[in-house]
Amino acid sequence: MKEKVVEILIYLMTEMKDRHSLAEIDLASLTKRGYSQSEISAALSWLHEALENAEGESTRLGDTSPSSWRFLHEAEKQVIGVEGFGYLIQLRELGLLRAGDLETVIERAMMTGYERLSLSELQEVVTSIISTKFGEGKLETRSIDSNKDTIH
Repeated sequence: MKEKVVEILIYLMTEMKDRHSLAEIDLASLTKRGYSQSEISAALSWLHEALENAEGESTRLGDTSPSSWRFLHEAEKQVIGVEGFGYLIQLRELGLLRAGDLETVIERAMMTGYERLSLSELQEVVTSIISTKFGEGKLETRSIDSNKDTIH
């Protein structure tokens, strides 16, 4: 379920990056794509909490002005691959991963012992880092009461 919540977060952040407010985003399209209401609620709750926590920080969620770019070593390129690194760049651009998070993902990817990680395996690594960082490992337990639209 956590992977689906991260997919929803990517969708929401992409839409917000395109200058849509959260209220303007068509959440019904997520249901049509096969996401459950609890997954959508968990993603919205996480996003609300992350935005709330980022208010006092100098680098806000969604900030795309990194001071430096990370290049992969040849061994890292071998394990992560072009598609995987593209995925990591997308998450960095959306503000879902910061520079330190990116380093952690690369480090964990290298420690897996695989010759090459598939995109889904890399997504699992990313999900564990995002859920630990912002959800304290509890992305799947966050919910929104759809009748009253309050966040728990």
